[in-house]
Amino acid sequence: MSLKDHQDVSYFSLNNEINIPTADGKIQLEKDREALAAFLAENVRPNTMHFNSLRERFDYLIEHDYVEARTIKNYPFTFIEQLYQYLETQNFHFHSFMAAYKFYAQYALKTNDGNQYLENYLDRTALNALYMADGNQQLAMDLASELINQRFQPATPTFLNAGKKRRGELISCFLIQTTDDMNSIGRTINSALQLSKIGGGVGINLSNLRSAGDPIKEIEGAASGVLPVMKLLEDSFSYSNQLGQRQGAGVVYLSVFHPDIIDFLSVKQENADEKIRVNTLSLGVTIPDKFYELAKHNDQMALFSPYDVEKVYGVPFSYVDLTTEYDRMVNNSAIHKKIYQGSRSRN
Repeated sequence: MSLKDHQDVSYFSLNNEINIPTADGKIQLEKDREALAAFLAENVRPNTMHFNSLRERFDYLIEHDYVEARTIKNYPFTFIEQLYQYLETQNFHFHSFMAAYKFYAQYALKTNDGNQYLENYLDRTALNALYMADGNQQLAMDLASELINQRFQPATPTFLNAGKKRRGELISCFLIQTTDDMNSIGRTINSALQLSKIGGGVGINLSNLRSAGDPIKEIEGAASGVLPVMKLLEDSFSYSNQLGQRQGAGVVYLSVFHPDIIDFLSVKQENADEKIRVNTLSLGVTIPDKFYELAKHNDQMALFSPYDVEKVYGVPFSYVDLTTEYDRMVNNSAIHKKIYQGSRSRN
């Protein structure tokens, strides 16, 4: 049965039965164990490529560019065999169906056509230990012990990519700051695509972008604000993934003093316009100390045009210390602002 063929399998049905209570109201936890056993029997074992020896396995993986040769050649092969012998004595077993399913769906090395598994959890653990120890045999053994006993878990990109010949980066997170011009927005979207392809999650600060209604080339009301850019980024993250194994993940940040903040926080509502509604993009808000001071005293709050702030201060909006400059910005007539008091606002 192909890895992509989900017909005539029992493990999904068994997993679904877990939350169906018995006549006396008990959860059927034993169904999880049954689903795990069925998954290993019906999916993993029939679709795993088998080798006659460890040496044959690594020769095949290196020859077909699945595993980085240097990682293996850093050690005497007798040590690699010793490492595997130790890992096997630890008698690792998955504790739940979802743990096994997630590992084989997203982490396990597969053939190029995606139809066969080339490694199990022990193999992925061994390759992580060998790669991270970089030839240090004692460190490799110590890392293998920590990993197989689940006292240490590397970041997802590290565990997924370590030791592979064709891989993404080992880094979990990247941060990008967009400035208020079309070229920068274009570079940000391209960077989101590229970083999502090779690594982990990408965080993007949109606070410097002019707000909806700000002028463009002195034409009032021309700017669309941050929401359309968010939609472009969500589509970028959905499109770009790590060789189909891990979906792109992104978060966008906006200053709590940005005029688009209310619309920004509303984009996940079910009744939001589909042109701006986001489903998978995560949201974050940057909050200076000044916000908490205003909230503590229930004072009105000003939201400042990033376009005007950059013209006045000569630096992007997010570079300005809002806690220090807040009062001066409120009193500066050259900076357009919205004033909020509770649920009411005025320009």
